[in-house]
Amino acid sequence: MKCGVYIRVSTDKDEQKSSLENQERYFYNVIAEKGWELYKFYVDVESGTKESKRENLKNLIADARERKFDVILSKELSRLARNGKLSYEIKEIAEQNNVDIITYDNAINSIEGNIHMFGLYAWIYEQESQRTSERIKVVFNSKARRGEFKGSNAPYGYQVVNKKLFLAENDTPEVIQRIFDLYVSGMGVDAIAHRLSLDGVPTPASVAGKKNAAKFWQGSSVKNILTNPHYTGDLVQHRENYKKCHF
Repeated sequence: MKCGVYIRVSTDKDEQKSSLENQERYFYNVIAEKGWELYKFYVDVESGTKESKRENLKNLIADARERKFDVILSKELSRLARNGKLSYEIKEIAEQNNVDIITYDNAINSIEGNIHMFGLYAWIYEQESQRTSERIKVVFNSKARRGEFKGSNAPYGYQVVNKKLFLAENDTPEVIQRIFDLYVSGMGVDAIAHRLSLDGVPTPASVAGKKNAAKFWQGSSVKNILTNPHYTGDLVQHRENYKKCHF
């Protein structure tokens, strides 16, 4: 029996990397004990409570539709889907394509016919996700009112000191000024990126210490800097999304 294993961890920090390794090891053991076969690990690393950018969940669903594996394995139903609607959508797609689902929180094991607790677990996890989202929002709002920076990484050219943004004590503020000067003089974003790369200027990803950081500047990176409100003195930290109402 081929297994498609879905794993989601919250961030790419070291403690979550350890969690990812532990989960992979756990599923290797489960699959070996059952005498099953691993088809693929589908891993999403994300933060916050939004469903967007869960590309490997989308890949899992697409592969389930093509029945590339026989069963979906996940640690918890909440790892697979945070809300009831998505939980039921995944369950329905699996049923339509004769793919089983097993989560190791006892929410569902369709191979053994254990599906009667699925609805309860889906509801509980959705409520938990909503409460977590509200708690995070309260904390972020409080930090914003105190003027604290709440982003994960300071904008290129800045550093965070005592939770506040200050100009970085390196060459990056001068790079920012140079980018704006070149743009005002009529140079395009791609040309600016090429100039910075030729001069060996470290990219924003390199300065932030991100893994697999690009060595050369891209026009998109320059454009992001030119359109970033931070560089005009505006720090936006409390955006709200509202659904449109049509009357």
